[in-house]
Amino acid sequence: MRIKAAVLRAIDQPFQIEELELAPPKENEVLVRTVASGICHSDYSVAHGILRAPLPVVLGHEGAGIVEAVGPGVSHVKPGDKVIASLTPSCGKCTMCRESKEYMCSQMAKLLTDCTQLDGTTRHKTSSGEDVYALCGVGSFGSHMVMPAGSAIKVPEDTPLESTCLIGCGVTTGAGAALNTAKVKPGESVAVIGCGGVGLSILQGARIGGATTIIAIDPMAEKRELAMKLGATHAINPFEVDPIAKVKEITGGFGVHYAFEALGKVQTMEQTWGMIRPTGKAVIVGVASLDQSVKLPSIGLLAEYEIQGSCYGSSTPKRDIPMFVELYKNGQLKLDEMVTQRIPLEDINRAFEEMGRGEGARSVIMYG
Repeated sequence: MRIKAAVLRAIDQPFQIEELELAPPKENEVLVRTVASGICHSDYSVAHGILRAPLPVVLGHEGAGIVEAVGPGVSHVKPGDKVIASLTPSCGKCTMCRESKEYMCSQMAKLLTDCTQLDGTTRHKTSSGEDVYALCGVGSFGSHMVMPAGSAIKVPEDTPLESTCLIGCGVTTGAGAALNTAKVKPGESVAVIGCGGVGLSILQGARIGGATTIIAIDPMAEKRELAMKLGATHAINPFEVDPIAKVKEITGGFGVHYAFEALGKVQTMEQTWGMIRPTGKAVIVGVASLDQSVKLPSIGLLAEYEIQGSCYGSSTPKRDIPMFVELYKNGQLKLDEMVTQRIPLEDINRAFEEMGRGEGARSVIMYG
């Protein structure tokens, strides 16, 4: 079938809106008509060479839509079902999946690095027969998506996909980091560095978990204001004050139980170490350039400081994505407020320019 998609053909270059041929789903694959797709910072990182992907590629992985067809072996969804795309294919066979750690499914590398389906092939081609890859085996910057069956998470019929598409990546990554990775408990304290879509989701997860002190750290005034509306108790401009000293001041000189990094910068990763209290934990959610290293003062180890990475919110998608949908429906998880704008696919380059300037929380591409 013919679809419309935004194709990245070169690093640091604009997307090109093209017509592509999308092959039907093979065994254990699902064809989904895209309804909405968030624009995630990981997409920006690929577009600018911070994260690597083969080219040409259809980016986008924070997608939601309606199932149009399923391949052989698929039984958990059927045509007409609403689904949210997950980053992990949840193969169910590898060691990590059998240990209920689907966020570390051994098959994810094919989707994240190779940008193919699980059989190592692509479903997108140009009219001339050129292979086009799909980020995460999803490619939600296209009007239709073919994805591994395990990536298609069924949600209730009354789910509004124009907002809950954010659950596919940013919300699960962020709120999951607070609720699954850190397991924030009532009365605890949290600092969040970076208040884009993932950072705002972290602080919402911390609020849902019962944290009573939630410190949002971001240089953009609009993001700090939004963070306060979504549950932060304090906000810091790191360009005006020393964020480590200010976090210590807010917490009576002690530091927070958990400091989360959601920017993907080595400098801010190292800052989290200075914000935590004895026995506290620094949780790294952002992804820095893969050739960089984080250096931490060893003295913190004497106070039982911990540092931990968080991959996709330590999530089990078939459990967590429907849970986040319900939290949105009952008003605990605020997603509409995180959407800065809804745009047609043709405005994708403008949205990426705005993201590069640090403007807004999330842009959502809407398909007719």
